[in-house]
Amino acid sequence: MKADELVHRMNEYYSRRAPWHDTYMGYGDNPSMEDLLAPIIRWFETYVEGADILEVACGTGNWTQVLARRARSVTATDVNKSVLDMAELKSYASNRVSFEVADAYTLDGLPGTYNAAFAADWWSHIPKSRIPAFLSAVCAKLVPGSRVIIVDMLPAKNLTYLGTHHDEEGNLIHPRKLPSGEEFEVVKNFPTEEELAACVRGFGRDVAYRSHDRLRRWMLAFSTG
Repeated sequence: MKADELVHRMNEYYSRRAPWHDTYMGYGDNPSMEDLLAPIIRWFETYVEGADILEVACGTGNWTQVLARRARSVTATDVNKSVLDMAELKSYASNRVSFEVADAYTLDGLPGTYNAAFAADWWSHIPKSRIPAFLSAVCAKLVPGSRVIIVDMLPAKNLTYLGTHHDEEGNLIHPRKLPSGEEFEVVKNFPTEEELAACVRGFGRDVAYRSHDRLRRWMLAFSTG
């Protein structure tokens, strides 16, 4: 399956999965999420404190709530209106949170510019051939010297037992099934620190990387030129 078709099918999957998303992720409420992920949040919060943040692929707004407690403003984007509808029902610490439908690979139509960008649990779903388009779109929306923060998952120990396979461009493809019985395939890549550094080379400087084995997360930050 080509990258464009993969992206289309993943968008369809996450749109239909919206009603169950928070349950799948294990997020009962935002305070418990903040407690669980506190080591990760502490690492990036100085980058977003008082910033005007562009959040990419915000989903149902769980990380948006985290950002809203620290930022000056948050523009939360997602390609799927269904997940944005759910995000808008949640409460936010700031009244300067807005939601926009936007394709992460172009971010066309977004108003203004920002001085920070954030994406959580998104990078792993980007086909390798589409990473430059994503980074170009994000950096084009930021003023020079902005900080880009990316958080995503480390591989699970039982990954080889999940029926995964690699496609022709090296993406790890993971089968998913909805409660309705509908079956989909999603990209679920797990890049190394070296691979991430190579991807952002040319887009930013002052690259910082951390991983947290217990929480199965990696964190990357860099500054735009």
